[in-house]
Amino acid sequence: MAPATAPLAFIGCTGCGALQAAPEPVLNGPLTCTVCRSELTRTTGRSLGAAFACASATLLFLLPANLFPLLSTSILGATRQSHLISSVTAMWEGGWPWLALVIAALLVVAPLLRFGLLTAVLGALQLGRRPAWLGPAFRYANALEMWALTDVFLLAMWIAYVRLAALVSVTVEIGAVCFIIAGLLTLLTRATLCKEAVWDAIAPRGRQSRESAAGAIVCSGCGRLAPEEVAGTPCPRCRKRLHGRRPNAVAFAAALTSAALVLYLPANLYPMATLPIGLKPSSYTVLEGVIDLVKAHLFGLGLLVFTASFAVPLLKLASLSLCVSSVLTGSRRRLVLKTRLYRIVEEIGRWSMVDPFVIACFVPVMHYNGLIYGQANAAATAFTGVVVLTMIATRCFDPRLMWDARLETR
Repeated sequence: MAPATAPLAFIGCTGCGALQAAPEPVLNGPLTCTVCRSELTRTTGRSLGAAFACASATLLFLLPANLFPLLSTSILGATRQSHLISSVTAMWEGGWPWLALVIAALLVVAPLLRFGLLTAVLGALQLGRRPAWLGPAFRYANALEMWALTDVFLLAMWIAYVRLAALVSVTVEIGAVCFIIAGLLTLLTRATLCKEAVWDAIAPRGRQSRESAAGAIVCSGCGRLAPEEVAGTPCPRCRKRLHGRRPNAVAFAAALTSAALVLYLPANLYPMATLPIGLKPSSYTVLEGVIDLVKAHLFGLGLLVFTASFAVPLLKLASLSLCVSSVLTGSRRRLVLKTRLYRIVEEIGRWSMVDPFVIACFVPVMHYNGLIYGQANAAATAFTGVVVLTMIATRCFDPRLMWDARLETR
């Protein structure tokens, strides 16, 4: 064992705040925190070259996915086509501008920005170049990961196709094919990208003694350790302002969770959308949509929609409330479980956008006449508000505060 004063490379856990000496190089497999069991880094199957190839290919396919038609429907010789942008304009013209802006941000702007930045960063590293903008660009690319919902839209297109095929003749166009490929490449990019390796390639985290690391600040943007006295200054690697903990984390998370809780009731009580069923416009709530799928013997799809649209938002609200309450009360109970719940919510919360995306898929291709049409209803905006607010609340909250509160009560 190395002496206590020997310089080591440390990784700060963003789940509990504990510091852990990392082996160099990091061994294959995940490196987990010894305190809260959160995953610190993983190298198995990760490669900067493979990540660059996947990211650049994703960007390449996103361009035609935005330009070419996604779906087309036909009824008695009349046809309708949809593009990504037509989903936005249909929502805007239907009287739901806030919903239109959210869909444009999550399906058009965020994916192009994320993979544009990621391609630029990884391409520069492949060429052996390290310009000053690499750190901030990679930080922004990582921040956009939870908002670039290309993979979520894949599931939405599948659900929309199944629902539309039961009503009209529907065709998958070239834009949808490109989007499917881009969505799959999104998953491959995530599977092959080792963020810690990218940060080390941009600027190595360095080595230090246990004594100097004990009071260090962990940058929330790149994970680099910095002396406590430089708090409030930009991180030299990613340029994010350094703080020991996220400022006002509990207040912001509590306010956003409360607002989402207020919207949760109308989101489930009022109709989400209207579809022409049997040449008669029919509105449905979240649970009524699940019941319709079950009645059509689409049990797996019904379970999937129930989980993403009803169970996951409820789990997010309950978990965030539990975490905030844990900090406020200084609870020392089940901190590992609470940290894991936070990580689960952080990971799966974005998939709740499936239902709004399904509506965005079928509205542009179901504008035929006064009987055959599709439109978003009031609950779609409320539901989207719940998803977006809880996603922001998750990013505002700092789970390390739960562990700090435990220490303060001793």
